[in-house]
Amino acid sequence: MKTLKPFLVFVSLFSLGTAYGQSDSKSKFTIEPIYGIETALVQYPEPARYKTRATYGARALYGVTLLSGELEYTTSTSRDDYPALDQVVTDKVERANLGLRSTISIGKYIGFYFRAGGSASQGKTTIKTAGVEETKDRALTINPYGGAGLQVAFASNLAINAGVTMIRNSESEYDAQYTLGLSARFGTVR
Repeated sequence: MKTLKPFLVFVSLFSLGTAYGQSDSKSKFTIEPIYGIETALVQYPEPARYKTRATYGARALYGVTLLSGELEYTTSTSRDDYPALDQVVTDKVERANLGLRSTISIGKYIGFYFRAGGSASQGKTTIKTAGVEETKDRALTINPYGGAGLQVAFASNLAINAGVTMIRNSESEYDAQYTLGLSARFGTVR
């Protein structure tokens, strides 16, 4: 976290420095359906290990280009079969992120964005051994997240986003989400 703070300070100062060059001062509401992959810590069966799995969800943004509030919901599920143990393990995680996003345009159609905030996650693991099912619920955890991405516009109200988000997990390590999304801006809110 110590290395993330100077980075966020730099991004904030850079964003404020470019604010005077921005002509986009009207607030916008944007919806982004997202799909991607994540590398996340899976607790069961022990020992804990990292697993790569698909994730999908949606993100809503409200604000100006330089600084927007964001709310995101994602869910991911993985399944592992262990035939030698006659066991099937299904792990499901739901996440809600609330934070800030700053987009810096480097041209009419291309921009980079930086995001940070808090992530609440909860999930459950279902272990089915020889036909007997056991469910282990994971407690709600709240951890910080930070990320960056690239946005490429191909119409006045549509853009493609590709980004990576690092989310701190219960082991004080980081899960990584790599996402691809489509932004659709809905008018100008005054």
